[in-house]
Amino acid sequence: MESLVCYIEEVFPTLSKSQQRVAKLILDDAQFVMMHSASEIGKRAETSETTVIRLCYTLGFSGFTELQNKLRRTLVAQSSLGSYVARAEEDVDTDHFVKNEMTEFTRQLVDLASTIDEESFSTATKKLHEAKQIVVIGEGASRIVAEWFGLTLSMLRPDVVVPSTDSVALINLYRQTTPDTVVVLISMHRYYKEPIDITRHLKDLGATILTISDSKVAPAAEFTDQLFILNTRQQSTIELIPGVIAFLNTLASGMMRHDPPYYKKQREQFEDMHRRYIHTRWS
Repeated sequence: MESLVCYIEEVFPTLSKSQQRVAKLILDDAQFVMMHSASEIGKRAETSETTVIRLCYTLGFSGFTELQNKLRRTLVAQSSLGSYVARAEEDVDTDHFVKNEMTEFTRQLVDLASTIDEESFSTATKKLHEAKQIVVIGEGASRIVAEWFGLTLSMLRPDVVVPSTDSVALINLYRQTTPDTVVVLISMHRYYKEPIDITRHLKDLGATILTISDSKVAPAAEFTDQLFILNTRQQSTIELIPGVIAFLNTLASGMMRHDPPYYKKQREQFEDMHRRYIHTRWS
């Protein structure tokens, strides 16, 4: 990244005014450039998509995708923890820390809700409802979210799997995958390779893929059937996770709306099984 920064700074005076605005955006907000299309970059820099691509050529890249790949290789190696800590430190001395933090979280939820297309959301909930099997996949911070969503769905319906990645478990998962399988992939910044590869294999076996991510150019965007982008501004993954959980909770609620009596019966069966066979473990 340092070599790219140095080169941009070196050629900056020779660039046109519009290219300079794009170059400045790369220097000031590389993560935004990595996570958005050339058209969106041009819009934010008050220029055209063509200008963005021409700048890529000027910087020695074969195109915009190569620039993004360069930024991704650099930024993926960086932790989102620094961004999270820096934001927290901004308010550390305020008199209303709790109120400010919770208010910011509320704003985040409102922002995320405004980006969700209702028709796409309805389609996704119907797919979940009709699925014979639901597989929830995530790694790193996304694994925590995947475990939570898998537990929630398991209380509402049968045949929900949050797979482990040992060889036997994966082979069994691939054996059980059919065109009636729906995979929910949670793939946030860092974009761990293994869950993406597993999901791609499940896609090849006929499964429908729903991806929750923070970027239109996330690796899974290449093959997913539906992509929900849950990021309205530059945020660390840590900050984004509560909003992702809120969205998944809404997704589960939307799934239940397709057949309330069925899910009422499933909930009652779950509670009965828990009461008869499980709760004595803690008695």
